[in-house]
Amino acid sequence: MATKKTKKKTAVKKTATKKKVETTVKKELKSKEPTILGLPQTPALLLLIVIAFAGGIYISNQTDGGDATGDGGDIKTGTVGSTGGSQYGTVKLNFYVMSMCPYGTQVLDAIKPVLDKLGDAVDFKLNFIATDQGDGTFQSLHGQAEVDENIRQLCANKYNPDKYMDYIVCRNKDISSTDWETCANQAGLDTAKVKQCVEGDEGATLHSESIVNSNAANAQGSPTMYLAGQLYGGGRDSLSFQRALCQHLEGHPECMGLPACGQDTDCTAEQGKIGKCENPGEENAKCVYSDPVEFEIVVLNDKDCGAACDTTALKQVLEQLFIGASFRDVDVSTDEGKKLIEDYELTVAPAYIFEPKVTTTYSWINNPRIVSAFERKGDSYKLSDEATGATWFVSEEAKNKYSEAIGLTLGDNKPQIDFFVMSYCPYGNQAEEIVAQVYDILGDSVEYIPRYVVYENYGGGGTDYCLDEGKLCSMHGIQEINQDIRELCVYNDLGIGKYFEFVMEMNAKCNSGNADTCWTNVASGLKLDTEKIAACETEQGVELMRSERELNVLLRVSGSPTIFIEGEQYAGARSATGFASALCAKFDSKPDACDDLPEDAAVPVAAAQGSC
Repeated sequence: MATKKTKKKTAVKKTATKKKVETTVKKELKSKEPTILGLPQTPALLLLIVIAFAGGIYISNQTDGGDATGDGGDIKTGTVGSTGGSQYGTVKLNFYVMSMCPYGTQVLDAIKPVLDKLGDAVDFKLNFIATDQGDGTFQSLHGQAEVDENIRQLCANKYNPDKYMDYIVCRNKDISSTDWETCANQAGLDTAKVKQCVEGDEGATLHSESIVNSNAANAQGSPTMYLAGQLYGGGRDSLSFQRALCQHLEGHPECMGLPACGQDTDCTAEQGKIGKCENPGEENAKCVYSDPVEFEIVVLNDKDCGAACDTTALKQVLEQLFIGASFRDVDVSTDEGKKLIEDYELTVAPAYIFEPKVTTTYSWINNPRIVSAFERKGDSYKLSDEATGATWFVSEEAKNKYSEAIGLTLGDNKPQIDFFVMSYCPYGNQAEEIVAQVYDILGDSVEYIPRYVVYENYGGGGTDYCLDEGKLCSMHGIQEINQDIRELCVYNDLGIGKYFEFVMEMNAKCNSGNADTCWTNVASGLKLDTEKIAACETEQGVELMRSERELNVLLRVSGSPTIFIEGEQYAGARSATGFASALCAKFDSKPDACDDLPEDAAVPVAAAQGSC
């Protein structure tokens, strides 16, 4: 959800602050993932890492990547208690969360009593996952309320670090409540200072620094946790946290006499074995070990692909998930490779084919969520391309099928721009307006195709968000997907010019809460046939959205806006000049307009960097 928070700060001050933060953490992140033959590169291993962890996780719309040290640099933002250490040593613990994510609140509630017990032996830092818009405003998955709460918690931490966690635990009991001051008073915070910090530049600066820290740790899901510099994937209960921390605190009295295990993830002493915790959390708890199921994973790859098809990291994840797995590499150019492509209808590489015995492994049986990363292929199982992030087409035929699916005609000297939006995502609206500017510049020399972001089972799949029994949903509610349909109806019937007229007026005069009633006045004012649009919505709407959903899956689109130019995902500046320049580069014979592009877009780049 797109959100804004107005702050009284100058662009110069904002830029200086951000540069200082970036210097401190040593490495600013860049969201420029490579594109291979058109398909967008997805965050590598993200899905598998998510399902490998115990419990749940909320995924941000960020795609930044960093060095993933989990250290957060030397910035003191988020430090709880003393960092001076103790006679038993000091262990670093870093949490990256969204303040209103239930999985984030769960781990904070669980770690609080452990921090109380271990005191200054734990150097604990808490940072927040959000998007800094660069203009004093922020975007967070759970809306403006979450942005506000992130800032409150950072301010509370700065002025009352010894009482900060008491405030958080209290807030977590009813995190959606607007009454934060009751918990602040109960925790003994200096409420006046916290309020002043939140409402001034200081809070926004703390939030910006915290976001940079989260980006530096490549924290894309809430919670992301690092213990002693290593990604933590153990249990999320207090005992599991305490046991894990105590492994680094020799002789600490609170580490004496702990149960041998609290859950299966504590049982890792015997390498190459499956560990199971018996009587978890009890005095007689113990780890028992058994041999894993041994099976083969065939990895189809292309020797010509290079670094984009490096399987090293994913193999490491799979080795942790499936201890008994072994790998066999097959190249697409071999007879066996060609047969695999045919038998399993493979489109992109690398592809991972699992023997049927995978269903008898400990991970498969005890982690039902893992099944969502697989596709059944005959008697075998294949990791989905979404889970692997594979992007390299296995053949020219596969590439041509992809081009056909998005209606792309190569070599016709008419570049195509596909722009995926949500009709009431503000960043999608900005993209529509920018593409409309491109239309004014390049006219009909370019093919403009509006597309829509459609989810499945969003918001639980109910009628507040979805059509077709939960299979076709939109982030901002049912009226948004209805408007998506109406806009496509206008485009299909009247072309791109009338489409832009209709969309610009709808963006200006209606919203996701009133579009179903507001649109008729807008359409009438433009002399559009409202009865024809309504009939199209009723008779063709579901099929139109099913087609959009299929394209979302094929192109791995999940955010608004997502832009493709001549079949390749666009990652440049979100401006009319940026879009137009990329399109002009695709002409065999450029129109004169390409030689006279405007220097600056009418919609500033700085205002068009977020996504829904």
